Amino acid sequence: MRLQLLAVLLCSLASATAGTQPCHLGFIQHKASCYWFSNINGSFAEASAYCRYMESHLATIANKDEDDFLRGRAIRRGKAESYWLGATDLNLEGRWLWEGRRPMVYSNWSPHQPDNYKGREHCLEMRRSYSNYLWNDVPCYAFNGKSHFICEKEV
Repeated sequence: MRLQLLAVLLCSLASATAGTQPCHLGFIQHKASCYWFSNINGSFAEASAYCRYMESHLATIANKDEDDFLRGRAIRRGKAESYWLGATDLNLEGRWLWEGRRPMVYSNWSPHQPDNYKGREHCLEMRRSYSNYLWNDVPCYAFNGKSHFICEKEV
């Protein structure tokens, strides 16, 4: 009887604590979202597919607080020159939309960006060399063909 009681108590404790961790392993919580900073490189399309595989999406930034959090994490990590974010102007030049066609209401572009250099820059990245991860438009395949990325999943 004591063994059964112990088993019931352990199961109850396990189910009670199972929901206390809103972010999957490797994701970092900030307010209502969980973020994953990749250790791998990919094109914009590969990064987007990888995030979807992890039941998330490329990060979208709605305000300065969220931008400061992501930039701060990227600076502390110091591992990547750039990270893909989930916005493009592929549908209409100069009209930046987050994945899902949500309008961009906040931005933190590096000076003189976006510039659509040579008419080929349609995807959004945070670049270290631009004042510690300010935003930049780049070709969706990135200059070296690949870039790190940040996935986001809402809690």
